[in-house]
Amino acid sequence: MESLSILIPVYNRDCSRLIGELHAQGLELGVPYEIIVDDDCSTDRLSLERNRITADSLENCRFTGLSRNMGRAAIRNLLADESRYDKLLFLDCDSAVRDGLFLRNYLDAADRAQVVCGGAIHPDTLPEPGVELRWRYERKADQERSAEFRSRTPYARFTPFSFLIDRRVFMDIRFDESYNGYGYEDVQFGHELEKRGVSILHIDNPLVHLGLEKNDVYLGKTRQAVMNAFSHREEIGDSSRLLNHYNRMGRYHIRWLIRMIWKLSGKGMERNLLGNKPSLRIFSLYKLCYLCSLKQNTCSR
Repeated sequence: MESLSILIPVYNRDCSRLIGELHAQGLELGVPYEIIVDDDCSTDRLSLERNRITADSLENCRFTGLSRNMGRAAIRNLLADESRYDKLLFLDCDSAVRDGLFLRNYLDAADRAQVVCGGAIHPDTLPEPGVELRWRYERKADQERSAEFRSRTPYARFTPFSFLIDRRVFMDIRFDESYNGYGYEDVQFGHELEKRGVSILHIDNPLVHLGLEKNDVYLGKTRQAVMNAFSHREEIGDSSRLLNHYNRMGRYHIRWLIRMIWKLSGKGMERNLLGNKPSLRIFSLYKLCYLCSLKQNTCSR
């Protein structure tokens, strides 16, 4: 019989509804399970207390509020350390369960691979003004998020948004805590899964992603992610499409041209991306230009 630890890292998000839904589904599984919610030193006290009250009121749930911010990689490692059961289900807090079979679908697939990824979907319409960049980017990416499509390049399509993993496998690999802030720790984790020959299965069991940042916030997180990719380019290898483009520019000796585009047009690209009709082509060019502009001493670990 499988046993399940549901692990939710939280930062400045009210996920009380998600906790309640997962608890209700857990009761129907007929297997030992637990829900662990760790708050990464949120500044939103109202959301923190709502999550605490919800988790503390439910059987098999527990909540911990951390006294310092650990970051995306470290808090996931901590959650695994706190878990008790054989299977770990990591879920992002800014999500919603789409149907009542979400946990059952994962459990039914648990013995088919050491890692199971369920996928993500996004709202069909813009949820609010000011989040156009992230919403447009994710909606386009949703076109390539079916299980069939993800299975073509299974390790490159790994995401920590929602995945099930054997506890012993996770403990051998863990997330690399040298990544600062947002981005690319998931790419390296997928790369490590591939290097070690860990079996991975993609299924159509998506969570709905609700946490779309404002355009300026997402653009800042994107720059942080690009810096992470640059700092860890040796470890990531060819697992990143952006780094593959960067390396190709190096082979053709034209990074100087990309840097010139950045110098002349970077601010103009930002104006487009911060507006209400951001271009995804400009977004791709922006990331490549920013990457080519970086020097090692600007991205030290």
